[in-house]
Amino acid sequence: MALSPRSAYAPTMIAPVRPAVAPPPSAPAPALQGALQRLAHALEPVWRPLVPFGRAAQMWLDAEGLRMSAAMSFYGMLSLAPLLLLLVGVMGWWMDRSYLESSLIAQVQSVMGQQVADVIRQALVSAQEPAEGRLASIVGFVVLLSGATGVFVELQSALSQLWRGDSPAEQGAAWWRMASLRLRGLAYVMALGFLLMVSLAMSTLINLFAGWAGAHLAFAPLAPAIQVLNEAVAFGFAVALFVGLMRIGVGTKPPMRCLVGGAVVGATLFTVGKQLLAWYLSTAAVVSAYGAAGSLVVLLMWIYFSSAVLLFSASCARAFQQARDAQAAREGQSPPPAASPG
Repeated sequence: MALSPRSAYAPTMIAPVRPAVAPPPSAPAPALQGALQRLAHALEPVWRPLVPFGRAAQMWLDAEGLRMSAAMSFYGMLSLAPLLLLLVGVMGWWMDRSYLESSLIAQVQSVMGQQVADVIRQALVSAQEPAEGRLASIVGFVVLLSGATGVFVELQSALSQLWRGDSPAEQGAAWWRMASLRLRGLAYVMALGFLLMVSLAMSTLINLFAGWAGAHLAFAPLAPAIQVLNEAVAFGFAVALFVGLMRIGVGTKPPMRCLVGGAVVGATLFTVGKQLLAWYLSTAAVVSAYGAAGSLVVLLMWIYFSSAVLLFSASCARAFQQARDAQAAREGQSPPPAASPG
C-alpha cells in the first residue's frame, strides 16, 4: 500500500532519555550491625573512664585556665617573700628556724633547681630585715599579712570562675568578704606550715633510717626502696596540698571524694611534669637571655606550671562529680550531696 506524502515525511517521536537513578544504599547486614554493637560494648570500659578527663579539659579551656594561671603567677611572685616569712614564723613555734630555712631551701632545690633555691634564700634574707619602731612593726605586719594572703585571693577568684554557675555569690559587705578571705588565707598558711612540718619530719625519719640501715644491714635494694619511699611521701604531701588549696573556693564544692580524685590527678601531673619542666629549663636558652633576672623567670615558670596543674585538678574534681551524678541519674538514684561551703 502506497504511503501518502504527509505520512512519509512525518517526524518520528523519540521518547526522552531519563537518567538512571542509583538504588538507595542498602543497610548493613544484621551480622555487621551486631559486630559493631559488640565492639562498642567491649570498648565501653575503656573509653567511659576517659570521658571525665575530656570534660575537665574542656571546662579548663572554657574558663581560660592558662590566663588565670598567669594571673596567679604574678600574685604568687608578689606574695613569695611575705608568704615564706609567715610560713617559717608559724613553723618556728615548734622547730628551729635555721633548720627550717635550710630544709625548705633544700626541698626547693631538689624539685626546682639551684636558681629557684637562690631566689628563695634571698627572699628569706630580705624579708627578715627588722623594722624600726613600734608603728613600723605594726604596719609591716599588716603589709606582711596582706601580701602573704594575696595569692589566696586570686586562687579563690580562679576557682569561682572555674566552677561558675554552680554556687551562689557570697552575701555581705565587700570589706567583710575581703577580711574573711584574708583570715582564711592565714589559716591556710598555718595548715600549709603543718603539712610542710610533717613532710620534713617524715623525710628526716626516712633519712635517719636509711643511714642506720646502710650501716647495719647489707641489703642491696635498700637505696632504691628508700628513694621510692621518699617519692611516696612527696606524692602524699602533694595530694594533701592540692585538696587543701581546692577547699579555699567559696560556695558549694565537689564532694571530698571527688576533690581527692582531682588532687591525685594533679599530683600525678605535677610529679611527671616537674621532671619535664626541669629538663626544659636546664636546656632552654630563653632563660639565659634574661641575664640576672633568669632566676626570677625560672621561678615564675614554676609557679605558672603549678597553678595550671592546680586548676586542672579542680576541673577534674568537678568533672568527677558530674560523672557521678550522671551515673546516679541513670540508675534512678538521687545524686550524692556535694560538700558544704566553707
